[in-house]
Amino acid sequence: MTDQPNQPTDQPSQEEASGQGEAPPEASQPQLAAEPGHPDEEPGTEAQRLAELRDTAEAIGKLAADEKLFNLAVEAFRARDAEQFQAVLAAAGVLQRCRLICRWLCSKHCVFICRKLCDSIEGQHEIDVAEMREFAFVTERLAQDEALLKRLIAAVDREDAKTFRQIIAELKLERFCHQLCHYLCAVRCRLVCKLMCPPPPLITKVGYIPRAHINAAGYASGASNPPGFTPADDPANGIGDHPFGGLTHINGTFSIAGPFQYKVEFATNPAGPWTPIIQPLPDFKLVGMILVDYTRVPDAGGWYDVADMGLGSEGQTYLTDWPTPPAVSDLYYLKLTVRTAALTEFESPIVPVRIDNTAPTKPVIKLQLKKPDGSLIDLDCCEKVEQGDGNKIIISLQASDANFSYISVSLLGGCGVSISIVDTGGNPLSKAYNGNLADTGYPALTSFEWDPWASGIDKCCYLIYVQIWDRVIVTNQWGNRHSNVNWHSITIA
Repeated sequence: MTDQPNQPTDQPSQEEASGQGEAPPEASQPQLAAEPGHPDEEPGTEAQRLAELRDTAEAIGKLAADEKLFNLAVEAFRARDAEQFQAVLAAAGVLQRCRLICRWLCSKHCVFICRKLCDSIEGQHEIDVAEMREFAFVTERLAQDEALLKRLIAAVDREDAKTFRQIIAELKLERFCHQLCHYLCAVRCRLVCKLMCPPPPLITKVGYIPRAHINAAGYASGASNPPGFTPADDPANGIGDHPFGGLTHINGTFSIAGPFQYKVEFATNPAGPWTPIIQPLPDFKLVGMILVDYTRVPDAGGWYDVADMGLGSEGQTYLTDWPTPPAVSDLYYLKLTVRTAALTEFESPIVPVRIDNTAPTKPVIKLQLKKPDGSLIDLDCCEKVEQGDGNKIIISLQASDANFSYISVSLLGGCGVSISIVDTGGNPLSKAYNGNLADTGYPALTSFEWDPWASGIDKCCYLIYVQIWDRVIVTNQWGNRHSNVNWHSITIA
């Protein structure tokens, strides 16, 4: 079956955009270190503040050590050429500190610009709260006049001292000149650095499960996006904490300026070594008025060409299909790497995924007749049992899976009978994992006493039918999960 959603929704959530997702408190999610200085990750403590300053100083010092690269970086920054800026930082070995370097350059740039636009600072040398309040009203008034605000922004962007001073003079705001300039320039810095240093590429979905719904142990929570492939979690009925298996669909976003090629790799350790996924992908394009099918094929290194992504690429988010490895319940890691035409590479945060391509064990069913004196007689298939003076039946079961979902123990037969078997203590033999990852089913032979006569079972021939399922999302669908089955015939007389 080909799992292609009709209307894919693949915009990363806020959690995905920051490279963060769910993770149990006892484990930290394996991923690339978050870059200090990301606008959504402002220092929250003095220690983080010092770390950011140290990291910035180290990165800008390393860049400045090569005068040519430093000059190229400044030129690209001033030209707002994101692709060139990133390529220069990559050549200097400081690409991972892009945001910090951009902020440093922008801070220096603002000092220069505001000195150029406003000359030297005059006035008081102490903080004046009343003056701050007055500037707050000035800021509010300017923001209400969009045309005026655009004129000020344009003057700052063009470094047009004449126009900027003219506007300041018209408004009689000379004493606020530096404050206003730095305020406008600081906002510009956030915009420019977002452009120059976009967030990293992201793997946004695995098997149509959003990245934010996969925890550090590699287990996924439903529901899928789009819906229909995997339902919402319902642990009491065996649904939740899903591994992946089969041919797994992977979506992602490139984020960077000028993406040229990409590859998706997997590993058994977050440090590698990494193996590229080399999987041909179906696609289609419109030629005239005709839809033409074709296949996207990566090179030997696993690199797909972004330009080859057609109408079947789900808005250039369908990255690959992963033929998952043979595994019982093993933790793997996924990583997306995107590069520009200059071969500057950008890596995504690492995504942990648990892989299981093994079916549950075949159920073992052992039946015994228990007499009133406690003695036991083994029962073969099709044996007839009678109530006698208080006979009972002992049902012993063994069936398990590392990612156990549900085991059903039913009595089938007679005239359309299908009931769940309950032991003499009132306990159903059927059960779900119910959120307990340590529950693997019945890993050892487990015995239950059953009284079919007290349960009102009609005299007839029956099957004790046992089926076990795991929780794996196989080839993108929970409905394809692995299972196993067995049965034992018996005649109730």
